[in-house]
Amino acid sequence: MTNSPERQEPQSVVTEAPKPKRVSLLLYFVIAFIIAIWTALGALFFLAVVWVLRMNPNPNVSFMLGRNDKKTAQRVYTWLFLSSFLTVPIFLMSAAGTYSSSSTNNEYVLMALVPLILHLPLLTGLTSKSGFVYRHTQQGILLIALRAGLASLASMNVEDHLDYALLLFVFGNGLLWLVGSIVGWSQVSNGKCWFMEGKGEKLLAPETAKLEKPDNALNDKELENMLKSLDAPGMNTARQKAMHAFHSGTPEMKKRAVAVLSQLGEIEKF
Repeated sequence: MTNSPERQEPQSVVTEAPKPKRVSLLLYFVIAFIIAIWTALGALFFLAVVWVLRMNPNPNVSFMLGRNDKKTAQRVYTWLFLSSFLTVPIFLMSAAGTYSSSSTNNEYVLMALVPLILHLPLLTGLTSKSGFVYRHTQQGILLIALRAGLASLASMNVEDHLDYALLLFVFGNGLLWLVGSIVGWSQVSNGKCWFMEGKGEKLLAPETAKLEKPDNALNDKELENMLKSLDAPGMNTARQKAMHAFHSGTPEMKKRAVAVLSQLGEIEKF
């Protein structure tokens, strides 16, 4: 029998589902190279976003969902919604101040990236001790990156295809702004996160995170005594108690129960 290691704190156990396959880094660099054909700055921005989205929280973060975690995660999408009333004017002023017939694609992309300065405070969410907040922060960053990408495409097409640029910015960026905020709020309210699901992570609700030890469960001292008295009569009782401790005990107790069962030669049967 093989038993996968568990974290010491029950509320931090989240990887019950298998992790999804990760896209090779080589593919990301290939995409960045293709983007670099048109704009080197856009390629660097793409790689920076990929790096942030591939980050994982500290192993000690908690995936137990609390009320404060929901409120904090909702602020991510609230800011994404309200920030557009500032970022759009900044984008338009930046475009008006730097646009000319000789502007390069890198300059067009820079116009779209300048307003992202207002979103830098969101990066503090990546220092959160809540895995729920951490993943929603990354999900919010993804929405911001998509909006910046569409704004870049729009600015690059202003000179040759003004109608297409306006359509892309108003409807494409506008839909991402509205739908992204609404869906984000809804997910937080329901205690869900697509980014977490993609990582194979699960939340542990507060009411199920409190693992109370049953009255008849063994403690660590009893398990140690079992290991010292395996040659004594009552082997069957020791076997039953170790099995019960494995099913209902704490992670540390389960490890000790496995050691007892191993000494009893019950691993293969269990």
